[in-house]
Amino acid sequence: MCNVGDIILIESYKHGKISLSRHSFVVLSVDAGTIEGLHYDFVCNVLSSFKNEEQRAKKLSYPGNFELTHKDSKVEDGNKKSGFVKSDQLYYFNNQKIDYTIIGNLHPDALGRLFEFIKNLKVPVDDLTDNL
Repeated sequence: MCNVGDIILIESYKHGKISLSRHSFVVLSVDAGTIEGLHYDFVCNVLSSFKNEEQRAKKLSYPGNFELTHKDSKVEDGNKKSGFVKSDQLYYFNNQKIDYTIIGNLHPDALGRLFEFIKNLKVPVDDLTDNL
C-alpha cells in the first residue's frame, strides 16, 4: 500500500479514452472513498520531468503546474531531473485495476508546498475517474 507523498510508477492507466503506460504520480490521499458512485483507494497527480529549458518555460506557463526540483524528492535510481506536477488533475485509482510500484517520495517540505499550491489554485480541478 502506498502513502501520502509517495512517488509511484503506474504500469498502465487511462486518461479519457487514451491508454497510457509507465508514468509516475505523486500520491495525495490514501483515504478510500467513492466518487460518481465508484470506489477508489487513493488519489494522485501526474509527475513529469522537464526535457529542456524550452519545455520547462512552456509547462510552467500553465497555472495548474507546480515545479519540483530533483532535490525535492528521493527516488531510487531517479533521473536527477527537475519537473512538474499537474496539480489541477486529480486521478482516482482503484487498487484492483492498476499495477504500480513505489519508487520514492517527496520530501515533507515539498509535499507541504504542493498541498498549499493546490489549496490556492485559481483554476478548475479535473476529477479523473477513468481508472475506477
